Amino acid sequence: MGLGVLEDKHLSHVPGTALLTDIIGSDNHHRHGGLDTSALRHGKGKDSDIVLVPQPSKSPNDPLNWPLWKKDLMLFLICIDTAVVGAWVRTAPAKPIHAAGPMISPGFVEMAGQFGVSYNKLNGDLGYGILVIGISCFFTNSMAVVWGRRPVFLLGNLLLFISSIGGFYAHSFGNLLGFRLLGCIGMSPFEVLVTTTIADIYFVHQRGVRLAAWGLCLSIGVGGGTIISGYIIQDLGWNWTYGICAIMFGVWIIVLFLFCPETAYRRDDILNTDLGTGLDKAEQIASSVPKAQTEGESHGIENAEAGSEIVEDAAPDGAWPEKKHTYWQELKIFHGRVSDDPFWKVLTRPLMMLIFPQVLFSFFAYGLTTSWLVVVGSVLAQLFTAPPYNFSVSGVGLVSIASLVGAIVGAFISGPVADWVVKAMARRNGGIYEAEFRLVLVVISFVLGGMSFFGFGWSLEVQDPWIVPVIFYGLQYFSVGFMTIAVYGYLTDCHRDKAPEAFAAINLRNIYSFGMNYFISDWISSQGPKEVFCIVGGLHVFICLCAIPMYIFGKRCRSWTSRVKVFEKVMQA
Repeated sequence: MGLGVLEDKHLSHVPGTALLTDIIGSDNHHRHGGLDTSALRHGKGKDSDIVLVPQPSKSPNDPLNWPLWKKDLMLFLICIDTAVVGAWVRTAPAKPIHAAGPMISPGFVEMAGQFGVSYNKLNGDLGYGILVIGISCFFTNSMAVVWGRRPVFLLGNLLLFISSIGGFYAHSFGNLLGFRLLGCIGMSPFEVLVTTTIADIYFVHQRGVRLAAWGLCLSIGVGGGTIISGYIIQDLGWNWTYGICAIMFGVWIIVLFLFCPETAYRRDDILNTDLGTGLDKAEQIASSVPKAQTEGESHGIENAEAGSEIVEDAAPDGAWPEKKHTYWQELKIFHGRVSDDPFWKVLTRPLMMLIFPQVLFSFFAYGLTTSWLVVVGSVLAQLFTAPPYNFSVSGVGLVSIASLVGAIVGAFISGPVADWVVKAMARRNGGIYEAEFRLVLVVISFVLGGMSFFGFGWSLEVQDPWIVPVIFYGLQYFSVGFMTIAVYGYLTDCHRDKAPEAFAAINLRNIYSFGMNYFISDWISSQGPKEVFCIVGGLHVFICLCAIPMYIFGKRCRSWTSRVKVFEKVMQA
């Protein structure tokens, strides 16, 4: 038993389990037990005992071998783009004040008058964008799996650019709705592919901080978009929110084209030390390198045989056996198929993956938890414009600052904590990393998340001063950020080779979020905020408690889904 995770008795290696840390001896050799692991690639500095998972290949074109500054620059640019998307329309771990998105919600009264439709119809019809995002995720995910991430990101930005121009010039509600739904298709890559890109270019021990950075930019985009858009609408008109977004998306099409190369890469299967069900791949790599090489040149470039497999040892700088792509070659939009799977099989795989215990747990933990934010955000005006608070519309918008602050603080804490936890637990577990170590962060969401939902409803019911429910509102975003990183990290480490499909599966929760917008207001009106949010808080606590059996039996579930025929057929579909 590894720190409470039950061992599996059926497979010699369970996907999601990997050697993450070893011991550096007095001879400067790395060892794990009786095995010399010096031939494996390791981290640097304080992470010098960290074994890189997965192991990078010997190709300079492998994204894992890119300089860290190049990876971080690319992720930074994608996150800035994601922040604008978050302001345009956002339904995941961010702050959706209306189903139609935070950017245009302050202008709903003006828009309803201009187009001659009711406020509820405007909000409800534009809310169909959530449904479109949930469905189109399947298609954009499949395109990215088969043809690569780069063309799909560029296509998404192009659709958002066209949609924003259309929204700026829309003179009827039908035109606005049509362009809005087109933009939601363009937005779908940002639901599943940012986290997939993080899995493509970063090692296990680096992903927590980057997932937090992604969540931080989303929060800034949504919270900041809500605040800024009110002034834009007041001074320039609601259509200029689309005009400014069109400028941003137009610029970012060029930025992504110039600085964001393809991240999907096919490497030798034996280097994926966190995948597979055969012999431990880290042990195969380490034992296949001749002793003389590990003593002299532990990072040599020779190939060594391991049975019928060719082991690719990483090469030092300047000794790559493969020519590095030039910058101009990297600018190619399409680099050929990155998967041999038929498109239609990849399209149906996310639905079938919902039968996996790990994916089903993530669907409920992430989907329902983030949907609570939809619930709270969609009724802020209903709660704070009524007595005793009597907030103005702009005052309700400023409530968003609490969620923005909570999300920002949470991101700065949760990311480093996530990476520290997995490294510390792996060291205590004899160097072995289990994917379930990611779920430890759910404890924070359990305590603070439950407190925030119960406290929010209770304080509104007893009419506490406005600062009390606003603090609880900010605490919701602080706590849910930990849940998001835990679930995304867990799912990535369980199914890294099928990460896009797994993320598309859990994003079916957009359909649930879409439905929630149609009854939550009446529910609060009939039963009051205390009862509603105590139920929400109770469900949140229950979901968090489900992480306990998932932590204990998760490794056996991973083994089960790797050796039972029905699950094998899904993974090979």
